[in-house]
Amino acid sequence: MLYRALAACVVTVCLCCQFAPGASPVGRWGGSWSSQSTGHQGALRARIRQVDSNTYRALFAGRFAKVIPFVYPAKLQRVPGTCNTYQSSTRLPLMGEYRMTATVSEHHFHATFQGRKDRGVFEMSR
Repeated sequence: MLYRALAACVVTVCLCCQFAPGASPVGRWGGSWSSQSTGHQGALRARIRQVDSNTYRALFAGRFAKVIPFVYPAKLQRVPGTCNTYQSSTRLPLMGEYRMTATVSEHHFHATFQGRKDRGVFEMSR
């Protein structure tokens, strides 16, 4: 009985992702970033393009302390078994490795990030 219920759940999730996929992250996004470690925050924009069915390339751009520009490239990989959740791990010069988990809906991009000495969120819309 338990096996049948579990199998039904797996089939439902697979069909959901196949026939009603989550919103694509492809396109231009705008919003803000904030550090929960330092309290810093600022404007953020992103351009995301599709590489294959489960991989996207993102280029995040923003400003630190309102005047220092930064660019953050990331390869977003769809989390297996999900329709709208993506993960990334990027090594940044002088900053170390940054990991990000993002959830995307049709008009909203929410991500949490964590580095060696920093953690925070990206909130964007289109």
